[in-house]
Amino acid sequence: MKLFTFTFLFSIFAQAKVTVAFIEMRNYYGQIIQLEQGGRFAHSAISYKGQWLQAHPLHGVELVPIEKIRKMGEIKEFVDVAGLEELDEAKVNAMLGKPFDNDYSWDDDKIYCSELIGKLLGLSPLPMVFSDAWPKHYQDMNGQPGLSPDGVYRILQTVNH
Repeated sequence: MKLFTFTFLFSIFAQAKVTVAFIEMRNYYGQIIQLEQGGRFAHSAISYKGQWLQAHPLHGVELVPIEKIRKMGEIKEFVDVAGLEELDEAKVNAMLGKPFDNDYSWDDDKIYCSELIGKLLGLSPLPMVFSDAWPKHYQDMNGQPGLSPDGVYRILQTVNH
């Protein structure tokens, strides 16, 4: 009976869980890069089978160890996704290798970091707001659907509480 209890408890505590990492990045001058007014995060990644999925500007969607995520900047927050033990393998495989989306479009075949997480978790996009810090062609996209790392963070905080 003790062996069964130990095995049962171990399986409960050893279950995989999906976690999202939120990364603070700094520019050459040491200032926090804000993708939106007052934003904290410039990058995000999501756990998958002991590694991390990210949409990297040079490599596109890739599965990497946590050390590679840490090279992007400082991980400031880890948020566990309530009620989700693992990502859908077919959805992950469909994303792997997709190119990075420098246009931040929700509706094309390219992917940016928070779009990757949003689509894997089934989050709805929100109207984007590009501040004056962005080049004009991005500001012209204000109101288009999308998600920033800070937007994903706010959604997960609401869902988890």
